[in-house]
Amino acid sequence: MINQYDYHCPKCNGKLSKNNQVVFTIKRDNNDEATMFLEAKPGSYKYECKPPINFTEKEIIDFHCPQCKANLKSDKYSRFVEITLKVNPKVNMEVFFSRVYGIHQTYVGIEDFEEEYGDKISKV
Repeated sequence: MINQYDYHCPKCNGKLSKNNQVVFTIKRDNNDEATMFLEAKPGSYKYECKPPINFTEKEIIDFHCPQCKANLKSDKYSRFVEITLKVNPKVNMEVFFSRVYGIHQTYVGIEDFEEEYGDKISKV
């Protein structure tokens, strides 16, 4: 069991974790922008936005690294964000979570091992 969650941007390797939260810059289709703080534990979907945002059900949100500004949309799963979980200096895991508001899916994997949280993951 992992007790501390140390998340990083897969593009610049910048640290995304702070105070047991994962920090992103989010952007919406209407050009609204905010800082989003997600609870770090996989399978928990609690969040806070500054400034506050009211999302619509099934709205697709773009997540960006607050350091390098890269879009973190997964190349493997287009409806998911992809970030890196560093368990220790030698063990990294890919973490995917849904970019679709209201869809609670998280996928954590390393090579042949994978663990899912929430509804069944799809590659769409």
